Amino acid sequence: MSKNKEIVVFVKNKLMSIDTVIPILVEIKEKFNISSVIVVFDELAHKGIKENVVINDAINYVGRELYASRGSKNKITRKINIIFSLFILFLKFIQGCKILHFGVLDEKPLKVIGVLFKKNTYLLQSDSFKHTYEKYNNVIGLNNKKYTIPVGDNMVAFSDTMPQLKLRGVDSKKIYHFGPTRTRKAWIDFSQRHSSYYFSEYHHDVDLSNGCIVLILSFFGAGKKEDKGHSVTISLFYETIDMLSDIDIPVLLKPHVFTDMEIVRNAVSGKTGFYITYLHPTVLSLKAKAFICNSYSTTMADAHSLGVTTIEYTDYPQNVLLANNHKSFGYQYIDYFINEDNKAFDETIKHILSNKDVINNYQGHDRDDSGLLYNLST
Repeated sequence: MSKNKEIVVFVKNKLMSIDTVIPILVEIKEKFNISSVIVVFDELAHKGIKENVVINDAINYVGRELYASRGSKNKITRKINIIFSLFILFLKFIQGCKILHFGVLDEKPLKVIGVLFKKNTYLLQSDSFKHTYEKYNNVIGLNNKKYTIPVGDNMVAFSDTMPQLKLRGVDSKKIYHFGPTRTRKAWIDFSQRHSSYYFSEYHHDVDLSNGCIVLILSFFGAGKKEDKGHSVTISLFYETIDMLSDIDIPVLLKPHVFTDMEIVRNAVSGKTGFYITYLHPTVLSLKAKAFICNSYSTTMADAHSLGVTTIEYTDYPQNVLLANNHKSFGYQYIDYFINEDNKAFDETIKHILSNKDVINNYQGHDRDDSGLLYNLST
């Protein structure tokens, strides 16, 4: 691929898709000097990028974000902006640019792009890690999403749980089994190179010399149907904060996009040692002695895969516990699953803190037996 060509990536509204693809783009930039264009249509994704300093910096490192609608609230202006952006992209597609997406090109109206440029179109699995919690959706009242055969000729699987792999007809596609992206050496190195700056810039008032505890926040309350099984009662959160109040290293609270920050501020009011962080999990893993959650978060997979101890302190109802065989929804990435046992939680924290080792020496890996990186570069 000539240097004037770029990789074009259509991402979803949620940051998970950007989180999944950005390590690949960093590696391609460093190994082949190929830049990328991250195409965003809606304000939620654009805002998420700008608020996540590590992701925003990584995008600027590999290329640029193309905010197709430019944030216009006017319907006519919005459509004009999107049409103009797609026209510019269309010229790149004609030149042979590779096109990565997470499903948006398999649906109208953008499906035409995948049809016209199917040889260069790659459908990527949204989740970088192997999760099996979808099989419990019937327990929490969620219906499984229906998938269709991708219009492009290529599929990229990061684990064997990619739903489209089970569809009839995928044998005609070129399938790249790439493995988890956020354990790639290029991404770990990128995070390590910038970590000192991030901690000094955003947490200059926090003593991290002895490490820290990272508490992954979630949505509080019952909420909408899609939040079932992924919400946390306020009382459980308050209980967790109270038990962490006595430890002698900082606790960094990482909010979810739907976390009610007023609840968080009230919980830590008058307490010392608690700090809000918006740094990326990979960066936080470099200093963390443990990641804790009250409701399983895919962020725990990041920490666990990088060698950080993970704890889920939760209060699953009995029907969910039975369905999960008394394990976490993401049991593969949880070292300690503690359900409504504050004594066990307290003992676990003390055990972890008794280990004086802080530095995470995980180096990452850079093998690509699938040939994905080479094919994206040609």
